[in-house]
Amino acid sequence: MTPLMSDSHNPTVTHQPDRLDLWVALALAALALAAYLRTLAPDLLYGDSAEFQCLAYTLGVTHSTGYPIYLLLARLVGFLPLHSLAYRVSLFSALSAAFSVGGVYLLGRYFTRSRSGPAFGALALAVSYTFWSQAVIAEVYTPGMATLVAVSLLLFHWQGDPLVRSRALFAAALLAGMGFGVHASVWLVAPPAVAFVLYRLRGLPASRSQRRRSLLAAAAGAMAGLLLFLAAFTISDKLNSPTSFIRTTLIPSRTFWDLEGQDFDTTLERLQMTVVSAQWGNALFPGGDFSFRAELGTFAGRLASLEFSPPLLALALLGLGLMLYTFPAGGGYHTLWFVSAGFIILNYRVGDKYVFYLSLYIPLVAAAGVGMGFFLDGARRALESLPGRGARLLNLLPLLFFATLVLQPAAALRWGALKAGEANFVTETYVYPLGHLEEPRAQAEWRLAGVADGSVFVMDWRALYATAYIAHVEKGLTRTLFFEAMPYGNRGQVAPSLVSTLQHYLEAGRRVYVEQRYPGLETYFRIMPGPADWYVLSAMGDL
Repeated sequence: MTPLMSDSHNPTVTHQPDRLDLWVALALAALALAAYLRTLAPDLLYGDSAEFQCLAYTLGVTHSTGYPIYLLLARLVGFLPLHSLAYRVSLFSALSAAFSVGGVYLLGRYFTRSRSGPAFGALALAVSYTFWSQAVIAEVYTPGMATLVAVSLLLFHWQGDPLVRSRALFAAALLAGMGFGVHASVWLVAPPAVAFVLYRLRGLPASRSQRRRSLLAAAAGAMAGLLLFLAAFTISDKLNSPTSFIRTTLIPSRTFWDLEGQDFDTTLERLQMTVVSAQWGNALFPGGDFSFRAELGTFAGRLASLEFSPPLLALALLGLGLMLYTFPAGGGYHTLWFVSAGFIILNYRVGDKYVFYLSLYIPLVAAAGVGMGFFLDGARRALESLPGRGARLLNLLPLLFFATLVLQPAAALRWGALKAGEANFVTETYVYPLGHLEEPRAQAEWRLAGVADGSVFVMDWRALYATAYIAHVEKGLTRTLFFEAMPYGNRGQVAPSLVSTLQHYLEAGRRVYVEQRYPGLETYFRIMPGPADWYVLSAMGDL
């Protein structure tokens, strides 16, 4: 192995991935991708996934935090001539997840001579419940993880020769800067990344000007990334798609958040409403009956019962200690990442918070791989001392032990999913209707049959964007409007501002359909049965 660094702050020798490691990472990524492709959602989905499948092609602004970089990248994948347009957006998740699996292996190799240990750590991530479930649907979480892995690999590569590899530092900062447009969790790596860079530069026998050049490279990369994020948001905003979350939810229901129409006049204002999150701003450090201790217990319980085995978590603790010993800067980076990001995430109140834990799994499984590598390295050395070539076959025993440790908690369920060709182990079917995978498309096409372009629909979030996708992306009904009926933050009935919006469109002669008799509508409108399962609104005085 090639020595990577050895200075007064790190007297031991760490390792860097070599060409063989790149091939191992590629093989692990290919294996994971094959599994995800086998179980990938075949078509249109519900909820947030449908929103991403729709907006990847209409290029509007999504719910907070807008995800403009994600949408542009998903749109690039959308040019691949594979299956439906909706399928290709889910494919982006699978590709990102596979990259993350290979990248986690490479991260582990910076701390251990063992290849088997980091490989098992990567496999533990690949088969974990939430990671696999997000790898097979259109979502932002695995692309966000891929960005975090790429940033970490670039930082570790840079620190091997900091005064020469400024481009790697620039690239890491660039990805981090634009990463907010992929998923907000990317910015949670900023504190450990800054501390890592400063610590490494502090230990260099270099002049102040040399250190300044490195810091300028980092600052320039971060600024360029942030500008790319702002440019991508501006492009999406200027397109002003009717399917933009700003037009489907924020503006029509603005009175829920004490906003006025003029609060959305400029791109900067709309950026603020989306990024700062007028809708979800009170979910972070919510206070009241919120209990950090309870959230921590839920997180720990999920890790040990659903995601990983308890022995693997114990190995992660061992691995973290080894990381701090063999490569203090890198071990400190992983530790600070897990602790600081975990603190923010655990203090965030949202219904599907379990998906936000995913970014914490990267340092966790990297550490677990190092812990397993410690035992496998020891077993290999012990077995090498035994006489006879046949003794080498005994190396298979520790490998089988750790393979069982990693795969056993999930083996039967994941194998069943591979045989069935769908992720049937997933229990959260709000987005992914297992058993009725054709339902989102069938329902949307049935509801839109015979509907004129220019109609207005008021719907629940789950089916809204599946219907909008069929209307705007596939049927070309680009004048058709969709409004979310009861968004998060509602006060038990439709917003007064939405009522005014619907009255305006009725006066303009547009047909207004609602999915159900939402509270508050009956005060202002006549509600009559319509086609499919729609209700039709009319002004109170109309017959």
